[in-house]
Amino acid sequence: MNGPSEEEDAEQSLKGNKNMFIKKLNINPLKHLSHYLIEQSGTILISFAIVVPILIMSLGLSLDYARAYLVQQRLQQAIDASALAAAASSDDPDIIEQKVLDFFEANYPPEKLGITIDPVVQVDGDSITVTANALYNTLFMRIIGIDDIDVNVDTTVQREVKGVEVVLVMDNTGSMATNNNISALRTAATNFVDIMFDRISDEDQIRIGLVPYSTSVNVGPYGLGEDLDGYSYDTPFVDNPHNLDYDTGDSDEWHGCVLAEDYSLDTEDHEGPWDMYRYCLDENENVVCDYNTQKVCTGKGKKKTCSNQRVARHPPNYICPETHVLPLTNDYDQLIDTIDTMQADGHTYGNFGMVWGYRLISPEYPFTEGASWDSNYWQKAIIMMTDGVNTMHPYYSAYGPTSDHNISANDLNERFAEVCENLKDKGVTIYTVTFSGGVDDETKEYYKECATSLSHYRDAPDQDNLINVFESISRELSNLHITQ
Repeated sequence: MNGPSEEEDAEQSLKGNKNMFIKKLNINPLKHLSHYLIEQSGTILISFAIVVPILIMSLGLSLDYARAYLVQQRLQQAIDASALAAAASSDDPDIIEQKVLDFFEANYPPEKLGITIDPVVQVDGDSITVTANALYNTLFMRIIGIDDIDVNVDTTVQREVKGVEVVLVMDNTGSMATNNNISALRTAATNFVDIMFDRISDEDQIRIGLVPYSTSVNVGPYGLGEDLDGYSYDTPFVDNPHNLDYDTGDSDEWHGCVLAEDYSLDTEDHEGPWDMYRYCLDENENVVCDYNTQKVCTGKGKKKTCSNQRVARHPPNYICPETHVLPLTNDYDQLIDTIDTMQADGHTYGNFGMVWGYRLISPEYPFTEGASWDSNYWQKAIIMMTDGVNTMHPYYSAYGPTSDHNISANDLNERFAEVCENLKDKGVTIYTVTFSGGVDDETKEYYKECATSLSHYRDAPDQDNLINVFESISRELSNLHITQ
């Protein structure tokens, strides 16, 4: 039997020498790896120990600021409620101050977040200003030497509203037909009127106007110088080159809608005159858009001639709001009757509705029922409501044939914002209401900016909320309202 070969002997000898070499050096590969990992983990732990406190402190600072902001919100709500309640309680400044303190304590008890300091009350005629402070004891900022945050808020209320003028600018567009939302709007507006008349004992101290809007605004017979009973109202402010009559039936006579002026007159209160809205017709009553072409023949036999002519698809008053504006009035029955006629049709031109609300509440021609801008007796307010975004009609609107201009929905938004600023410059209080899910975030931002303050903006996601919003605003206007 042959023994191992020379190659095998050499291999065995090499393995033996290797093992002996490792043993002599006392090397354990697994043990060496574990030592390496331990050394590396030590480096990671050092980095972690440095970063974690920074992260915790950042989160802590954010938490402290968030809690301080919550204190501010609660404090503001408490002094608003306290000032309103106290202002209605007495004419005596000492009693008012005590009532503010009592209501404040009830609305902001000590166990709430933040240590409060008694509010400071100043009574100046019919105005009551309340200033309040609270100390929020920090949780994390004290590590860097900030033990508390001082929170300050103030509010001013008008102790007495002597006379109220308010215009309801209401969306009557086609989308309001969804789920019969127009019926909910009629209920909301009716309840608004009811509450205003119930809470203000003297009807001479209240005037309400109505502006239903969609693709245009219907100025009613007033545009031709007549009132609803056919009597003389004032000088006509609508051009009538074809001597049309104002008619609410199905005829092709004028139903009351008007065209907008060129910018920037379409954002201002002025004397006109305005052109008649005649759906897709030019100044000569010729069809210029949204038409069918059909063959029309005249004569007989050899004298018969035929030609292609434009035939309008819709009558001249198509998507003109059915309900006309109602100038400021304290005629309860007339207000309710007008609200009951509102129907849903047309596209959304909120800027055009708003500018006619401006013209109704103004003391200037063409509607002169409003008190003077500098009157100290009357408070002026507008409630602007929409259920959707401003949208250009593909063929025709208050701006005439759509193909004749480059006005976009964004232009309508910007002009809406300008009208709001013009009204606020005049001292008009503006409430804005967005209704249902058809209002996008961009439009909501325009309505928030339009409102006198963020507290004057209301979002009503459903019909019940819409009704409640109108009722709450009517209570504010008929009693007391925050002015700052």
